[in-house]
Amino acid sequence: MDVQRRIMSYLGLAFGITWAIAGVGALFRVNTEHPAYMGLAAGCMLGPALAALIQWRLIERVPWSEVGLHPSRIHWRGMLVAVLLGITIVPLALLVITVLGDGMGWAGFGHAEVSGARFAASLDAILKSRGLTDGGSMADLMATMPGAAIMGLMLFSAVIAAFSINLPFMLGEELGWRGYLHAATSSWSPAARIALIGPVWGIWHAPLIAMGHNYPDHPVAGIGMMIVFCTLLAVLFDHVRTRSRSVWGACVLHGIINGSAGAFALFAWDGHEMIASPAGVAGCAAIVLLVGVILLLDQDYRRSFMRPLTIADTVTNTR
Repeated sequence: MDVQRRIMSYLGLAFGITWAIAGVGALFRVNTEHPAYMGLAAGCMLGPALAALIQWRLIERVPWSEVGLHPSRIHWRGMLVAVLLGITIVPLALLVITVLGDGMGWAGFGHAEVSGARFAASLDAILKSRGLTDGGSMADLMATMPGAAIMGLMLFSAVIAAFSINLPFMLGEELGWRGYLHAATSSWSPAARIALIGPVWGIWHAPLIAMGHNYPDHPVAGIGMMIVFCTLLAVLFDHVRTRSRSVWGACVLHGIINGSAGAFALFAWDGHEMIASPAGVAGCAAIVLLVGVILLLDQDYRRSFMRPLTIADTVTNTR
């Protein structure tokens, strides 16, 4: 089976499984406020992995040893890169808001402040919105703590969760995007691979975005924003997947990004949801900065970015 047919077969399975699950939810009018939404979203996240296993094992008859999940294949420096990139996105996005929102007065970016007082105010507002009125003492305690310390603790918690409770859920997506699709396009240049996987990954989110995920007030325009976000983010994921030589690196990066999003909401306020959010313009700007750093510091990745893999590269990458 040639590469194009393999890719189309896989995408048909991945989209078919995920969008079928989402379609059942839509029939029952499930949205982000519905009690069943988290279960529905978790089921959708398993679609790419299930499709990858069907494609690999049942259609292409690939042995388990070639799926690439064995820990012995991991290059741990690449895992460290995943952690560093993951914990940097939210602080950088907050910096973007500080510069463009507070500094330049662009209203759509809102405001950001990494302080104990801001954390306490956000926490108190969240508790009150959920009908909880006994959060005052906790908020008072957090107000006395340095904001950087609180941020550090939240990011550390996101890293721990990425290596534990979040890992199987992230594998649900990444075994497809950075597992099967990365393997199927391994001879392509990183730029060409990203140009395929990034938009596909963004479009795959469409049913959940339409249900109110990420951009609840913009369920249609949010789909376009998600495609842009995923395409930019795919550069970081491709780099981590390449450097860790394992899908687990992408899983960890994905888990940290998802686990740290709450920290952003506790230090930023009054912004437009498609601008002042980790998956909005502020987050995209942070990712562009990180892409620039990667291409500046990693000479090998930069030189290969537009160049398809050669036979010599294949030999080197299998060592």
